Amino acid sequence: MLTSGELRFFKYEDGTNSMSRLDKLVRLRIDPKPYILYWRFKDKMVFKAKEIAKEKNYLYLERIYDVRVGKPTDFELGEHEKSYERNFLTVVSGTSITSLKYTHFVYLGKEEKTLHEFANLLFQTVQRVKREEHGLLYHFKKKLAPKMYAAFTPRCIEEDIIRVFDKHKKHTTKTEWTAISKLLSVKSRQNVEIDDRKLVKIMMILMKFEGSRLESIFRKISEEEPVARKSEFGDWLRKSQHDHRLNDARFNQMTDKKIDSLIESWNYSSDSSITPQIFCHWMASDECGVAVASPRMKLDVASMREPINRYFIDSSHNTYCSGNQMVYALGHCSADVEMYRQALLAGCRCIELDVWDNKDKDGDPVITHGPTAVMGMNEIGLVEVCEAIRECAFKSTPYPLILSIENHLGRRQQGKMVQIFRHVFGEMMLTGPLHDYPLYARDGNDVVYPSPESLKHKILIKAKKKKFEKPEARFREDSSLDLSQTSIDLTEDEAIEHERFNELTEEQRKAQLVQLPEETTCSELSEIINYMQAFESNKGLGTAANLENALTDPTHFIVSADENTVWSCLKNNTVDKVQIHWLTGAQMVALNIQTMCANMQLNHAMFERNGGCGYVRKPDWLRSRSVQLKPYISIPFTIAFTVEVEVISAYFLSSMDTEKYRRRSTVTVQLFDVPDQISKEDQLSPTGSSSTKFDTCNRRRAREEISFVTNYERHVYCFDKVMLNDLSFIQFNVHNESGSVFAQRILHIDTMNNGNNGLSIDSF
Repeated sequence: MLTSGELRFFKYEDGTNSMSRLDKLVRLRIDPKPYILYWRFKDKMVFKAKEIAKEKNYLYLERIYDVRVGKPTDFELGEHEKSYERNFLTVVSGTSITSLKYTHFVYLGKEEKTLHEFANLLFQTVQRVKREEHGLLYHFKKKLAPKMYAAFTPRCIEEDIIRVFDKHKKHTTKTEWTAISKLLSVKSRQNVEIDDRKLVKIMMILMKFEGSRLESIFRKISEEEPVARKSEFGDWLRKSQHDHRLNDARFNQMTDKKIDSLIESWNYSSDSSITPQIFCHWMASDECGVAVASPRMKLDVASMREPINRYFIDSSHNTYCSGNQMVYALGHCSADVEMYRQALLAGCRCIELDVWDNKDKDGDPVITHGPTAVMGMNEIGLVEVCEAIRECAFKSTPYPLILSIENHLGRRQQGKMVQIFRHVFGEMMLTGPLHDYPLYARDGNDVVYPSPESLKHKILIKAKKKKFEKPEARFREDSSLDLSQTSIDLTEDEAIEHERFNELTEEQRKAQLVQLPEETTCSELSEIINYMQAFESNKGLGTAANLENALTDPTHFIVSADENTVWSCLKNNTVDKVQIHWLTGAQMVALNIQTMCANMQLNHAMFERNGGCGYVRKPDWLRSRSVQLKPYISIPFTIAFTVEVEVISAYFLSSMDTEKYRRRSTVTVQLFDVPDQISKEDQLSPTGSSSTKFDTCNRRRAREEISFVTNYERHVYCFDKVMLNDLSFIQFNVHNESGSVFAQRILHIDTMNNGNNGLSIDSF
């Protein structure tokens, strides 16, 4: 259904929305691999004109966030268009969740079921593609996919290839041009089908294999001979490309038989020699060329049957904000319903709703940040938000969703909120305890939580329950942050935030940082709160004391605290990474998801595991109540190991559009592990921590010219005492000449492959 292009659509565009326009008829499909979603216009003259005008008719699947059927969410349809709103297919794509593009098509068939099936298949394919890790050969072919499939005349001649990897043809020599032309039979100007073997040869030309670090690795394997024996190559794979921490019986090493099978599948000769081309093909393939071990990223259903409080849960803070909420009064942020969709699609399993009374007494509750009269942030309707939640709650993962309510509603509006929840969510909302998991302890036993598996496809409400003996107002923990008094060195983004914050009026600052009172919970709201009951802290006690009090209560409780308070409980210093909170055993560390900062990268590295389902089971030593965790002193049940990292080269940096990003790049590598050896200097630095001292100087490029490949000077980063196999991460940053980071990736150490591998990083 996705590859055949049998379904007919009308390409909806502003100003040209007449269904009678035949020049807008298209067929929508994906390529065989797949890499892209593309559409071909039925009218060839229109198709050719659009290609000449350089109008794109394709989207990379990895850039697609959602596929929707029905009424568009980004604009209002005209009266004459509402008759076919159920036939709309909307593809949401972009470079980030705050920079989205909506591409609309109208299905011309009569069967709505067919359209929904097409949309579901496309979304599932997108989800699979985004979770997969691939070698360099895949990314090379992905760059060529628009030319090979979406073009008016699908083709891939030498000019197309060179323009993809050397946009202005400034850095491809005449010799290289000639060599590529010969491979493609360019004299006949025939469109050729490029197989993998031919692409590997082209890659070797463009990456300047001779004299490269890859060639030196090959020469070491072959003992300086022009070819290597299969036995030598096999020994190298088993020694250098295998994780020796694994059980060899369960995780099979690369056997000679498997090597022969793979090489033959690539249509190479089955003789006894490994040529440089076969070696490069191996290094660029999915078999070898990925740094992330895909089996360790898959969902482990068997691990989802423990009580829900034994898991880390992917959580979002101020979910509705589309920008920097610290400075929204200056117009840099707004509340947006789309942010809830994007949070859920990204796998968040706990999202926040700041609910406030509607100015209209007869209106429904609204969501915003702080008093609207003071701060000026726009309001979004609770009904719209709940409808968006219902649509996307279990689209990416079936496991339970928690709605964290920050309640600023009066009793009457609280009742309306509960009515909205019941009407919109229906059976999806868990309104009472499961039969086998009562809310109160029995016979002196501890209360037991149900598992994520037993709560699949359920929405749980997290809020404070009514206490009949104390009807006074509740207050949340103080989360104030006085940026004007900080003495730490600020990053570039933090400095901008600091400057903007100082532009606020005194009244606006106070509204940002003051304790916000939460209203007394009404009976209707209390009735739908069960396993996610928020603990009412005693303001006269510290967080540690409140936590102890919660442990003695005979029912389920969640204790919340701001990050500064948690740090104070651990040690009298600050470490600006979310990892420290996971080390304390905190199930939900809620982050602002609007920007892909280092903390969000770390959060992504944590939760991309286990199939991206939003739940990761805690390590054994954090699931045991008999273990007292002291992250700054000792970690139980661990054996230290060593990790060495060498960055050899980078590819496709030359495709960055901005000139300043394409100059002499540098790379840094950093470890996040146990913070028991943090120096005073590291404590004051917002850039992270490392349990091992290492050389942090940036490595220079080996070549100054802009080219397809960027080779780096040889340097091995050695982390000789990694304590946490379960909670250790490595960060890769690519910097431009001025030192600004323009691409980064953080990996969980336990998911990394051993040996020489490729790693996809995210550019800004």
